[in-house]
Amino acid sequence: MTSEPKETITVDANPFAVGTSRGKARAVLFSGKFIFITAEYTIWEVKKYIPELSNQSGVPASDLLFTFDHFPILSVPSVVYDEKRQQAANLIAHRDPKDVDILALALKFNTPLWTNDRDFQTLSELKIFTTADMLEKLAALTV
Repeated sequence: MTSEPKETITVDANPFAVGTSRGKARAVLFSGKFIFITAEYTIWEVKKYIPELSNQSGVPASDLLFTFDHFPILSVPSVVYDEKRQQAANLIAHRDPKDVDILALALKFNTPLWTNDRDFQTLSELKIFTTADMLEKLAALTV
């Protein structure tokens, strides 16, 4: 019995941040239906905000960090996507320079980008999925 190949999705920081403390993004992340990649910078960015997420959610920071560290995600070093950094900077740096790495990664591998960040909504260079979109994709795969 062979299984269908899994779609690779590049994931921005906000689905991870929400997924550490709440269920909807977490359900997608732990579904086993996709391959998730992210930039090393994104990993650092999420970990930096764990104390703030803890204060907002009431969940102990250690629990959030444990959940985040167990997400099935491949962290990609910047050297892998450096060749796409200038293209990404031209597309997004004027809105938010912190988004350059994740966009460069998605461009490098031509993958959809899962983000709830509105800065990406006007890009036509790749598919953008929100958490709602990912939940729909997951539902379609589990039918």
